[in-house]
Amino acid sequence: MKTKKNFGKRVLSLVLTLLMVLSLVPMSVFSAFAEELPELSATIDTGDSITLKDADADGYYDISNADELYAFAAIVNGGNTSINGELTADIVVNENVYNEDGTININAREWMPIGDSSYGYSGIFDGQNHSVSGLYILGFSIDYVGLFGCVDNATVKNTGVIDSLIRGNNYVGGVCGQAYASKVINCYNSGAINGAKYIGGVVGDIYDSTITNCYNTGSVSGAYYVGGVSGNAYVSKVIDCYNTGEVKGSLNAVGGVVGYNDGGTTITNCYNTGTVSGAGYVG
Repeated sequence: MKTKKNFGKRVLSLVLTLLMVLSLVPMSVFSAFAEELPELSATIDTGDSITLKDADADGYYDISNADELYAFAAIVNGGNTSINGELTADIVVNENVYNEDGTININAREWMPIGDSSYGYSGIFDGQNHSVSGLYILGFSIDYVGLFGCVDNATVKNTGVIDSLIRGNNYVGGVCGQAYASKVINCYNSGAINGAKYIGGVVGDIYDSTITNCYNTGSVSGAYYVGGVSGNAYVSKVIDCYNTGEVKGSLNAVGGVVGYNDGGTTITNCYNTGTVSGAGYVG
């Protein structure tokens, strides 16, 4: 029995020593053995073919400029909906969506949202605390409008949308037009949002989803189901969110945080300081 005990102690000592040695090895050594994702290419609005890469082999395609963001959207909208993406820099799509006199710059580069009702985005998108600025969408007859049009079983996090003009029909938001069974975390919008139904500063409509630590400072306007953070929320959770932008609805169901709380949504630790106006059910 004494021999067995000594043997067990020696094995335990070796294991502990090995763990200590491994803890001193830089993570970059391990990542060197990780396998990069295959390169993906897409033709974008300029006619150029853009290739996305996973340079650091972390399972996310790197997005460092506007062309790569357009390529990411084209690949998702082409049916490859589950790829992961990450911003490695602040992205500028347009320097100015408005002219100096305040009129809309009709020559601005138009944005095509990532994902729609047919190909809802289902991957993980990490902005890594970067922003996308100068989004320009004037799709008055188009549904599912925003940086993302529709996300389905996805996670969108750490992403800001600034200095943008986003107009659509239904399901319009700065970050997402609609979030279904998804998570939107640590995201914000400061651009102008406008549409008809289900219009929100961050997300137009959330269904069985969670919005956490998000905020809006831009103006939000629509007909009904209009909210500073989300226009409509169904069996969802809105946590630690706020709005300071003006929220205007020409009809009913207009709110500083959520325009319409449908089906048992819980709103926790949220607030609004922006002006809210509408015809009925205004809060």
